[in-house]
Amino acid sequence: MKMEATKFPRSVQSFANSRRYLAGGVSSSMRAAAKPVPLFFSSASGSKLTDVDGNHYIDYTLAWGPMILGHSHPAILAAVSAQLQKFQLLGAQHELEVLVAKKICEMVPCAERVAFSSTGSEAVQSALRLVRAFTGRRKIIRFEGHYHGWLDNIMVGYRPDLSAPAKKASSENMGRNTADDLVVLQWNDLQEVEAALKDQGNEIAAIITEPILCNTYCLSPAPAYLEGLRRLATQYGVVLIFDEVITGFRAAPGGAQALLGVKPDMATFAKAVAGGFALSVVAGSQEIMGLIDQGKVAHTGTFNGNPISLAAALATLETLDANQGATIEQIRRTGETLMAGIQKSADAAGIAILINGIGASFHVAFTTRHKMLNFRDTLDSSVAARDTFLQAMLAAGIYLLPDGRWYVSSAHTAEDVEQTLDVVEKVFAKHKSQLVPPYAK
Repeated sequence: MKMEATKFPRSVQSFANSRRYLAGGVSSSMRAAAKPVPLFFSSASGSKLTDVDGNHYIDYTLAWGPMILGHSHPAILAAVSAQLQKFQLLGAQHELEVLVAKKICEMVPCAERVAFSSTGSEAVQSALRLVRAFTGRRKIIRFEGHYHGWLDNIMVGYRPDLSAPAKKASSENMGRNTADDLVVLQWNDLQEVEAALKDQGNEIAAIITEPILCNTYCLSPAPAYLEGLRRLATQYGVVLIFDEVITGFRAAPGGAQALLGVKPDMATFAKAVAGGFALSVVAGSQEIMGLIDQGKVAHTGTFNGNPISLAAALATLETLDANQGATIEQIRRTGETLMAGIQKSADAAGIAILINGIGASFHVAFTTRHKMLNFRDTLDSSVAARDTFLQAMLAAGIYLLPDGRWYVSSAHTAEDVEQTLDVVEKVFAKHKSQLVPPYAK
């Protein structure tokens, strides 16, 4: 299905104008994949968006995840507004740093100490620097399909070219030696990890993994897999890092590590932590994080501890943690209702799909597979069917990410869910011939 761009004339024009001045016309390469055109928006509130052409949407992108309480949540707006009256940026210390750090240490199992930065990519880089200093080793085990930020030294293996004699980097013009310190393995295969540790254990500083693979089809860890990583990391003196940039404060108040009951040595957070403001966190044991105290690891940044972001973070975390995480539980239930409803409609229409993930973050794949364990398992799902579905949903007022991912917020109502599932049922019926197997990739 190719949606007529005539429904979005102002977005089309704005995108054309943007490309004259802004590289690629968008501020993140991933946004360029939106079809039929990257949309430009004029307003957002709660679970709703309005584009510059006056089209209205129920939003399941949530700015690629951060808006866990929805757009313009009153508690966040009030906290930020109050902070703006005091000061914006100091380059010095303030009480919010202590309050937010304490709150995170109380909520997250692995967090004995934290350090603030602005983006998930920065938090991962801080974690890598710390583990190399702590272990005296250089190499990092990472997994295909996992995203740990856009910097050269960790992006290799994110989307490897499996047809090449050797796995290629995920972007052209990366540094020539970026892969030298990375060991890229398939996820959910403990034997591969154990073999790598037996062979190179004295060179490996850390294992880094998304505990739930939200960046690739929202895949779940196999039973006992994360426990196995924990055991192997301890056995070989390797630091276990959970990249919880997406799952942090979304999967549970304490993140996926709390939900799944596996405690890493370190974790990184961003996205939901400040409810839409730029903030990231690296958290870990006092023994590792103490290297910053001792001056053995530099942690610098003009915007670290940004008071505006921390005001938003405190309001967000207090809301999410209140009443034993009732808000996150509500989000989970909303998402699970959506997942069940989508599956029910697909089954009724004879359309083969596979829904992976948790209520707060899930993915709909058009595939005849009944299970996916790793990045390679996702490669035979139909991109053509997915894009047909996404564009039909967009035409009916449901805004989704271009990779087929859904994010759910506390602002999504029962009425939103009912309307969304009604649209899903109609889309499946109208476009059934393009959505049933055999799939075109």
